[in-house]
Amino acid sequence: MSEPVWREGKPLSIQMIVPSLPRAGMEVVVTNLTLRLVELGHRVGVTCLETDGPLAETLRARGVDVKVVPAPGVSSNLRAPLLEAHLRSIRPDVVHSHSGVWLKAAHAARRAGVRRVVHTAHGLLSPEPWFAPTLMWAAARYTDAIVAVSRPLRGYLQRHCGRAKSRVCVIPNGVDTKRFARSEAPFMTAPPRHEFRLGHVARLESVKNQRLLIESFARVAAAEAEVILMIAGDGPLRGDLQAQADRLGLSDRVRFAGEVKDIPRWLQQLDAFVLSSDAEGTPMSILEALSTGVPVVSTAVGGIPDSLDNGRAGILVPPGDASALASAMLTVVRDTDQRAALAARGREWVQAEYSEESMVRRYEALYRGAAFSVARFEEAVSTCAE
Repeated sequence: MSEPVWREGKPLSIQMIVPSLPRAGMEVVVTNLTLRLVELGHRVGVTCLETDGPLAETLRARGVDVKVVPAPGVSSNLRAPLLEAHLRSIRPDVVHSHSGVWLKAAHAARRAGVRRVVHTAHGLLSPEPWFAPTLMWAAARYTDAIVAVSRPLRGYLQRHCGRAKSRVCVIPNGVDTKRFARSEAPFMTAPPRHEFRLGHVARLESVKNQRLLIESFARVAAAEAEVILMIAGDGPLRGDLQAQADRLGLSDRVRFAGEVKDIPRWLQQLDAFVLSSDAEGTPMSILEALSTGVPVVSTAVGGIPDSLDNGRAGILVPPGDASALASAMLTVVRDTDQRAALAARGREWVQAEYSEESMVRRYEALYRGAAFSVARFEEAVSTCAE
């Protein structure tokens, strides 16, 4: 593997490769990273291997070139001629692939003569397909640096990357702490409200386990009459989840907002935030809630315990436990002092450890060939900036 170190300050040509650009967690990270790198003077483009999506228009409006280069089917892992030709034509210094396209992107980049190949794993499928470890092992052979967004994910990758395990480091996702800060002005000019608003932001799919969230909320609603659950996001399970809420008599207490474009303003409506996932990397929704000063309750999966400072910046519960999740929600509803303390600690924690600026600088160093220690999470984070 080549390990070029471009001199500090030299603009790089970087090509992000993703499946598509819906308005979802990983894609938001890629979009924000791209725009921040452009602000630093780098030339950054985005290649989608399936379709583009709403975030493609966000990037194009800011002058970023977004192209769709189809690479369908399993066979494109062995050879993706259109992608290879595309990369030969633009000749980037760095190809940075993201979850779902690793092997085909890394292999095509090597065949196209790209000098530096980086991959970020943003999370795992639940469950992972049986052949996933084989694909990871093969992809790692073509990759100079492999990034996990959390410690547990790093461990999983190291177990399946063969000799390339020394190339795996941790760069947590970062949030724009200025954009996600609670406004001094009230969000709404309507008369003061009396209900307590629990909120949830995620794609409506099985790994996020909103069925558990609604089941748990039913217990909260039975105990507290003035609590509502607001769900932002869309996905294949929306109809099923609405039907579940109806069956439980919660049609007026569970409110589905669909896709919300202005998440910072939406979060400012909330009194607490809840995530019920079965698997995660480092979810942006939690970082955004923390940055907004909204106390968080979440299942303890993936990188979430690190995101919540192991329970000091939010309440952690076991995954799949409806009783524990309901109890934690009732705690934030009823305990004003704890709610205020969690909000303050959460904002402090995310500003110190999960800023977008820090994430971008770590990736920039990685593109230039920075070496990483992976012995401990603290070392992995601190050496990313070196």
